[in-house]
Order: sequence, then structure tokens, then C-alpha cells
Amino acid sequence: MNGSNFQIEQQCPQCGAPIILDEADRILSCKFCRTRVYLAAEDIFRFYIPPAEGLSETIYFIPYWRIKGLSYTIKEKDMNRERQNSLFSYSISSTIRTIDISNKYFDINFLSLDSKLLPHSLGLRPQAMKLKFMGSNESEGKFLKFSPTLRDNFINDYQTRTGGIHKEIFIGETASVIYSPVYCANNRVYDALLKKPLDLQKRDVEIEQTLISATDEKWHVEFLPLLCPDCGADLPGEKDALIVFCDNCHTAWNPSNKNFIRVKYCAWRETKDDNITYLPFWQLKVKIAGFPLETYADLIKVANLPKAPAEVWTKTPFYFFAPAFKLNPALFLRWCRQLTSAPPPNDLIADFPVKKIHPVTLPVNEALESSLLTLVSLTADKRNIAELLPSLNFTLEDSSLVLHPFKVSTGELVHTKLGFPMDMNALNMGTYL
Repeated sequence: MNGSNFQIEQQCPQCGAPIILDEADRILSCKFCRTRVYLAAEDIFRFYIPPAEGLSETIYFIPYWRIKGLSYTIKEKDMNRERQNSLFSYSISSTIRTIDISNKYFDINFLSLDSKLLPHSLGLRPQAMKLKFMGSNESEGKFLKFSPTLRDNFINDYQTRTGGIHKEIFIGETASVIYSPVYCANNRVYDALLKKPLDLQKRDVEIEQTLISATDEKWHVEFLPLLCPDCGADLPGEKDALIVFCDNCHTAWNPSNKNFIRVKYCAWRETKDDNITYLPFWQLKVKIAGFPLETYADLIKVANLPKAPAEVWTKTPFYFFAPAFKLNPALFLRWCRQLTSAPPPNDLIADFPVKKIHPVTLPVNEALESSLLTLVSLTADKRNIAELLPSLNFTLEDSSLVLHPFKVSTGELVHTKLGFPMDMNALNMGTYL
């Protein structure tokens, strides 16, 4: 598996000029007519691999799930502790149970039809060929309806294979469907790219009937003009941004689901704004059923933080924090821990205009998944949290973006308020996750 994004061929919806997009791109910019639109879908994006030229037969497009992201496994492990007493010449050994969090990056594709004969995977084809959005050519062929349950089954099987005793958590998970073309001729089913018959164990006629009778899928990508719903000004943004900020009326918008939804945000203002880049983090107010974590004073007790008791902490609401952008798994969790364990800032300014905002590439629902990881990693009593894990239920009560100031240094960005460094290479590599 590799972390490279696929490329998609798309025509400009205004002038028809050819444009090459990366898989993660959400903003289409045409250098010919200057059109800028947001690519939106109600659920997931669907792409297809174009068939070879010169085919007159009906093309059937076979659906494959493509899933990539960060994977964390929470499981129990035993640790042996041995105590020795040299005076009385004896030793006592005991076994204590603790929690271990392992992580990895994953990128996989698999067949989204209930068939054991069709190829199970696309292999390297999506990396080697440029894809197109489904619906960009209505006469291309028949697109078979994919199965959402096969995706859920895969995730459950993945948890079993990786030994997730308690929990398998996916963060920054990007799911899409990629269609691969086939056609039927002379009682055989052919690969429409290589024009060679598939090895279907002499059951081609059976597969052909399945293709003919399968439900046809209809879908197309939506193009949303990047204009602020409040003031009508152009909305700037990097090509992979999920949230766009208006420089005119200082609002933030999420256009992902075919309409613009306003997003609350505030900035931890840096008075010296020169050479400052603001990184976005999700501030999450989360209700945990049966677990006392309402104030920062509660966190001090749960995590055994080295802070003196103070009345102010009992009045300070507790928030989980998570990067609103993608990082490698270990670094992502480290930033969740660092910002969640630090006292929440009390001098935030709502809707404050700032320059140089790093693009938001992680949606709030994915950030919420990190709350359990952060809680487990911060909790001092690992045995107690291990017992509570199966019953913990997290409910998001409120969320907002907080823009944190970072000063550009050699090879890294340094948080101007907390002093935490962010490696620039790790930040840039997040684009490919």
C-alpha cells in the first residue's frame, strides 16, 4: 500500500478545458477562464477507469471500495512486575494489565460486489491511469450499484485481523468507489482495459447474467460556486480545503454536502502577526456517559497532571482538541494529547481575520473519533479505563475551529504560545494521507 493520491481528468464546467485533479482536491480552478468551483457530493465520490478505445460492446463498470486513512488499535497487554527484597532474600512477581495503542497508515481497495469470481482488487491500476468522475459521460456504460455493507464487513474483519481486542479506530478515513470496466463477447467476460478474457473458472455466462440484471447506479459530482453566502465575495482556499474562509466578512463555511454550512471559528491571536502561520485545530465539547470529565479540574485528576489545585480549573470547561488536518498516526495522537492536556486558552477572539491559514483537511466527525484515543492515552489509571472501554459512549455537544499561531523557523513551525514544534515535512506529507 502507498499513500499517493490518484489523479482525475475533469473538464472545466464553464469552458470545457481539461483539468487534472488529485484525489483529495475539493476545489477546481481553471487557469483558462478563471472559474473556481467546489466539488461536492452527498455521501462519497465515485470514479471510474476509462475503458480502452475502439470497443463497440456494452461496457459494465464493476465497483470497488477504496479506503485509506489512519488506523489505531487499542488493546490490553500484560506487564510483569517483580519486587525483590535483598534483606530477607525473597522476590514477589505480579502481572498487571495495561493498555497499548498501536497505529498504522492503511490504503486498500476491494471488490464491492458479492462475487468470488471477479477480481478481488484493482491492484495498481488507479495509480497507473487517470480516473474520471462517474457521470461525466452518460453514454460510457452501465455502472453497477455498490454494496455499503461490504465496507462495514471489511472494517470488522480488519479489526479481527489486527487484534483489536477493545477498539479499532479509523481517523481521516477517505472512502470512495472506483469502477473498473469489463465487457461481454463470445460468451466470455473481458477486461475492457487489456481486451483479454477474465479467468472466471468457465462461469462467464453466469457472470454475464449477473452484469445484465444488476441495478444501475446513477451519480454525478456537484459544482458549487465559491461565493460567500453572507456577503457574496469570492471564497479563497487551497485545492484540498474542506472549510473555506471569507476574507471580506470573516466567516467560515463548510460546502461539502451540496450546500454551505457556517462553521464557528476563533483565533488565538498573535500580536506580532509577521511570519505567522495559523494551524487549525478542532475544539470538541464531548459528553462521555458515565465518565466524570466536565471541567479541566476533572482532567487533572484523570490524567494526574502536575498542576496545583486551583478554583479556576473547576470553572474551566474541558475540551478535547484534535488537528483539523492530516498527520502521520503517531504525530496526530501526540498533538491531540498536547493540546488537550494544556489549559484551554481564555483569550480567543471569534471570527478574527488572520492571514496564512493552513487548510482544514480533516472533518469534525473524524476528529471526534480521536477523543477515545486521547482519553485512553492521557488516563493515568490504565486498568480502570480498560474495564470501562466497552461501555464508553462519546456524544459531540459542540465544536468549533481554533486557529493556533505558529512562527516559521528552520524546518519547523513553533507554537508561539505553547512552544510546541511542528515539523514542516510532516505537515506537508499529510497531504498524501
